[in-house]
Amino acid sequence: MNRQDDKSGIANIERRAFVHKAAATAVAAAVPIAVPSILRAQQPLKLRFLTIPDPDGWHPSLRLKGDWLIFEVSDGVLSGFGEASHSREDERCKIMAAEVFEQHFAEFVASPGSLSLISLASKEAELSQLNPDFVTATAISGINQALYDLLAKREQVPVWQLFRSTTPLEAIPLYTTINRALQSRTQAEYLDVVGALSNQGFKTFKCAPFEAVTSPDEGLGKSSAGIAMLTALRERFPDLDVRVDFHERFHPEDFFQLLPEFEKLRLDWIEEPFGMGESFTLLRQLTRLRVAAGELFWAGQRFAEIAEHQWADVIMPDVKHVGGFGALLQVIERNAGRVEVSPHNPSGPVSTAASLHAAALYPSEVRSIEYAFDRAGTRARTGELVEGGMLYLSDAPGWGISPA
Repeated sequence: MNRQDDKSGIANIERRAFVHKAAATAVAAAVPIAVPSILRAQQPLKLRFLTIPDPDGWHPSLRLKGDWLIFEVSDGVLSGFGEASHSREDERCKIMAAEVFEQHFAEFVASPGSLSLISLASKEAELSQLNPDFVTATAISGINQALYDLLAKREQVPVWQLFRSTTPLEAIPLYTTINRALQSRTQAEYLDVVGALSNQGFKTFKCAPFEAVTSPDEGLGKSSAGIAMLTALRERFPDLDVRVDFHERFHPEDFFQLLPEFEKLRLDWIEEPFGMGESFTLLRQLTRLRVAAGELFWAGQRFAEIAEHQWADVIMPDVKHVGGFGALLQVIERNAGRVEVSPHNPSGPVSTAASLHAAALYPSEVRSIEYAFDRAGTRARTGELVEGGMLYLSDAPGWGISPA
């Protein structure tokens, strides 16, 4: 799809084009813009950490476990927030974040006024050349998100408005993942939780009922319980869309044998049944079901590979691991027209808000985002607005939410 063919009639502005335009505008500006004194009173940047207990806890069968880890970057007046949850090693993630902040963001720390879209884009290009481990990638991603939030708060605009003046997006459909809302993981509990999300207005949910398959060698022998669970859910909730995450638990050849069962269940998508590679070519030839993949990759190379080979209908970059907000935008931009993008995000309100702002910039490419089911409604206190299965865009500065 050509970006000028956006049905909204509003052309998306590529980040690199925007950065060049912003630089030219800054040079040409003849009249200085008055900046509120509170925003000028900037001290050296400081990095702090905040842990928010996951309100639903977690189950040992989950692929990614833990609480919500929030990074706060403050200039003494304003604070920007980023999320670095689910690296599997929160304490090490904090250590790596402190090292990365000192080594790679020293100029921002010493001179907070140097923070801009141009300097952020330059830093993203530099860091994208690294090959970090998963924990370090998560640390980099959290810092990047926090800096965008801080910059937008200084400009007193939502983050998306740093790039363009208007967006047609008011709200985006959520698909709510229920994995963390399940404790006993019995059929009765599954039915109860899905009934609760349906009552809240969600039309699509995601589950992962194949925890009995602890090794790919057990794929066929231990898949019956998961299929029975999905059958019960489909019978009770025939009008809901069901997405299933298989967490790479199967051998390709075994999973292919199970495809007729999943097609009878009318799944909305099948996610990561096995490791990414050439087997996805055959998978897409064998089924009419949509295929989703790519939730934990760093930067853009693997996503480009998926799109180039047409291994998936949907790619799932996660702002917490891909490199941050700028990297998420680059993945969406570079694969526009080739594949749908649905940001992976089974975690907290900061990464959810960042995914929403990406959708505001690329509404044709991002059609839904993941949302950790919040049965008790505890996330509303952050300023997050969810109604009828839709997440609404705020016009508040920054991400529009406050995790503290």
